[in-house]
Amino acid sequence: MSGGHSPETPAVRWSGRTRGGYFGNWCFVQLIRRLGVRWAYGLLIFVAAYFTLCNPSSYRCSKDFLRRTLGPQPFWKWPLLVYRHFFSFGVTLLDRLAVIMSRTKIECTHEGEFLFKDYLDRGQGVILLGAHVGSWEIGGHLLGRLGKPVNVVVLEKDEARLRELFSQALAAKQFNLIATDGHPLRSIPISAALRRGEIVCLLGDRSFGGADLRVPFLGGSARFPVGPYLLAAVSGAPIFQTFVIRKRLGHYRFFSFPAKFIPREILRAGPEALKPHVAEYAARLADVAQQYPFQWFNIFPFWDEPPAPVKTEIVSAAATTAAKSTP
Repeated sequence: MSGGHSPETPAVRWSGRTRGGYFGNWCFVQLIRRLGVRWAYGLLIFVAAYFTLCNPSSYRCSKDFLRRTLGPQPFWKWPLLVYRHFFSFGVTLLDRLAVIMSRTKIECTHEGEFLFKDYLDRGQGVILLGAHVGSWEIGGHLLGRLGKPVNVVVLEKDEARLRELFSQALAAKQFNLIATDGHPLRSIPISAALRRGEIVCLLGDRSFGGADLRVPFLGGSARFPVGPYLLAAVSGAPIFQTFVIRKRLGHYRFFSFPAKFIPREILRAGPEALKPHVAEYAARLADVAQQYPFQWFNIFPFWDEPPAPVKTEIVSAAATTAAKSTP
């Protein structure tokens, strides 16, 4: 869907691999299958503590993000906040497994779903642009009730047996997976799904090899991929910024913002012409991340520089101004 990096672009630092390895994930799958998700939450207490104490790189990444959203904190408070962040991450991953495996039920409020359902009812394919905030997989699963095929685009770099483990555990999922690696040819099945009037779910907050742009984000600047916007321009499909957030245990919030159309003519201008669209998405993502700081799951070096000395309230106000319409 997009071209290569410019020469000054730093190497991609997100590996695309699932944490915990095969054995750790197998244990959680078996706990959920045999005893239920609450037992898995119990084991998670110790796993989150392990990552807090024994994974300094992830600890630094979590602390960097939380400092940008929560502001300065007493030194003794950081381990507790990072632990809460890791535990929240684990709960969301376990909920994903338990919901799709039909081992638990959740409540979900839906806001703004009608915005893209109207297009689907007319046979128009739509792009839902999400993020690694909350659980996009639970969102994709719940969308299956609309009666339209749901396609979730993913980067698959896990080892074969781990992919097989998740494939078996998530066999009842109500969405199709489309694997990609940033190569232009990988966009063919995605474009075909849109032509058939289906839902395509993309994530706009990780770049893994395609063209990207640096835009302001939470007191610094970060790189965001342009692939979703190129796809929207080529296909003519409307693009909706959509998030699925856990509000409390057992209750999620699905919310979508109004459609945006990327004009096809922008393709002749090059990726830089997409910067206003990328910046708007980043501003809205910043606003959502500040509302739900412990549901940010990009736990890798997302920024190239430390946060600017800007008060959190100012950053939030700027993001809210950029995101003019809310559901």
